[in-house]
Amino acid sequence: MGTSSGYISPTGGDWTSIKNQIGKLLNKPEKKDLVMSKFISALGGAEGFSSTNRPKGNNSGGKGKTFTSSSARKTSQNVLSFFSDISNQGLEKTLKDRNIDFTNKTVDDVKETLIEYFAEPSIDGDSDASSRAIATVMDGLFDNIQIEEELEDYFIDIISTEKSKMIIEDFYEEYIYERFARIFFEDITKKSNQNDAVDTLEMAKDTINSKISTYQCKSDLTKINFHGQDGADFVQGILQDILEIFEVK
Repeated sequence: MGTSSGYISPTGGDWTSIKNQIGKLLNKPEKKDLVMSKFISALGGAEGFSSTNRPKGNNSGGKGKTFTSSSARKTSQNVLSFFSDISNQGLEKTLKDRNIDFTNKTVDDVKETLIEYFAEPSIDGDSDASSRAIATVMDGLFDNIQIEEELEDYFIDIISTEKSKMIIEDFYEEYIYERFARIFFEDITKKSNQNDAVDTLEMAKDTINSKISTYQCKSDLTKINFHGQDGADFVQGILQDILEIFEVK
């Protein structure tokens, strides 16, 4: 856990208030929902953060900077288009179209290959968090695959079953957590100790999980073209819907 070299945590404005409350969170766990709500607000709000492609403003003053979620949305769209293509045209053609080679690879090798394929170059908080999130989601997805011969049948079923909704919801859950951890872990550690920082992040993780678990994706993913604007609108809409759960009305 930690942040990338050279990373500067946002300061001022809304961030000062959030950091003060996070520092007291272990003694006041009843504030966890409020902290998460303020965190989403500081990122730009559910609508702003879920749709912004480029950050703007400087790194200080919560209202002066809008954070981007473009890497996360790109990753989730790519993952869903990959499994949608497998369902529609089979594993062999899907791999060939993407220049992915599973030849002589074990199940673990295939998992690592897909993580590498889906991960974005880690150049900022958005891409770093989305890469960490997709690695965690792939770990969970492959827990149910024992041998290479099971891969195609398992992959074909994903887009038409609850597995696809699990992928996108679990991905955004991990992504939101990674954004939170990147911003606050080192700051908490400096002000208290690493154990307190870990405990605080665990509380945040549980809060994110409980909030997202209430979300119900009702879309038929088999009818969405994930290669086009429909797919982009879908993954953006899901992210916005999920973030709105955190906002205090």
